Amino acid sequence: MTTTSVEPIADACPLSWPEQRRNLVLFASCTGMQYLAAPVLYVGITQASLCDRLEADTRTSNLPATLFFAMTAMPAIIAWVSPQVASLKRNLMLCYSISGVMLATLAVTLLLPLPNSVKLAMVILQGGVSGAVMPAAIAFLWEVIGRGSAESKRGLALSLAFGLGPILAVVGSFAQAALLGGTLFGWKFSGAAYPWNFVVLFGAGAPVMAVAAYLSRLFVVIPVEHELEREPLSDVLPLLIGVPMMFASVALLHFASVRSNELFRFSGYGAAAGAAMAIVYYFRSLLSQRVLLLATVVTILVYAVNGSPSNMNLYSQSALGDSPEKYAGLQNMLRFGFKAVAGGFLGWMLTRTNPRAGILATATICLASQLWAMLVTGPWYLAAFVIFGAGELIGVYSPNYMVSASKTNDLRRTMAFATMLMVPAAPAGYLYGAIVDFVKSHKLTAMGLTPESLGFRASFLASSVLILCGIVVAVSLLPKRPRSPEE
Repeated sequence: MTTTSVEPIADACPLSWPEQRRNLVLFASCTGMQYLAAPVLYVGITQASLCDRLEADTRTSNLPATLFFAMTAMPAIIAWVSPQVASLKRNLMLCYSISGVMLATLAVTLLLPLPNSVKLAMVILQGGVSGAVMPAAIAFLWEVIGRGSAESKRGLALSLAFGLGPILAVVGSFAQAALLGGTLFGWKFSGAAYPWNFVVLFGAGAPVMAVAAYLSRLFVVIPVEHELEREPLSDVLPLLIGVPMMFASVALLHFASVRSNELFRFSGYGAAAGAAMAIVYYFRSLLSQRVLLLATVVTILVYAVNGSPSNMNLYSQSALGDSPEKYAGLQNMLRFGFKAVAGGFLGWMLTRTNPRAGILATATICLASQLWAMLVTGPWYLAAFVIFGAGELIGVYSPNYMVSASKTNDLRRTMAFATMLMVPAAPAGYLYGAIVDFVKSHKLTAMGLTPESLGFRASFLASSVLILCGIVVAVSLLPKRPRSPEE
């Protein structure tokens, strides 16, 4: 394809520029609200700190993040239940509203005189609900700009949303540090008393989600002549079987670890394999396209890094010498602060390079974050969160690659599938926690490291290996500029 033929396609959009601009600004605004509530919506660091406060072990502290990534399969079911373009804004509002209600419910639960086991269950549930509705909201946002903006303008949208948006996450992380206590760039915060520190932190997310729900009403979405019909139940049966099997695999593997039951363990592996086969079969029409298949493999391998933040926070006791919750706010602030810088740069880079460059850049940064966490201790350990924050933008540039390779009528299905690629991070996160507990329980040592330090470093090494495999596949097999079969 020549340059002259590419440019009209990249600029094609049925909306006027003012309407496109409105959609881009709203996309950035909704993304900004998600970032403002990031300390509680980005399930991992904060939830692990709260679980630690509730006297949970490492495996259980990783469960909120594990369930978060397992529940990212739900957008595919939501896309089947409600495939119409006319329902796009309504579905987006519902996602934000449900998230707000769950945050408020958890805040109230922490105040009630209930056993720690019940409170732990609610923390884990909040991770699961966030995993179901927030990736769905993100998928709907991608569909909005896929339908309501030209491809050539998306770099501007991503730069705006993921350059300015993380600044709001820094604001939220600053509030988190003030509530939970600890030291922040020389400032010492005594923090609020437990449980009010976590109550206020989670409760404040509810009104932020209400604002996002209101903003989602304002998008400009052109009605289509022929709405997509819901697929027959028989066609979607593999998905409806695969998703529950995936949840069952997480539960079985957890019970296997807690009770040292090999039957549960092998049943969990079997359920995971069955779920994978069922879901792959359902999405076979997308995976039959070579570019989307390769992008899927790369994304799964790199997304495994999303299971690391909980362990990175829990390692604070060994690497920094203080409890994880004391560093949660600072770690999130560093994570999102540098994401703002990297988001602006990577969006600018996208306007001058190609979609594959975004994947390679973010994957390489993810790898650097894990190597840093594995090799550095003391105050400089915190730089791992700076690097990780930029690397997390793989969750932006992988979907962008898939949008470019997708048919217009397949956008919702493709983006639902893209959000499901976070599902493999669920067993990855649990695996990392299990590695730590295995090394600690067997009192293994090496290179003068304590069992706890060795276990955490081994988990970072496992993550690094998976990311490196993804980079190799991307460099060797992914085309720089994917194109939709329609083009």
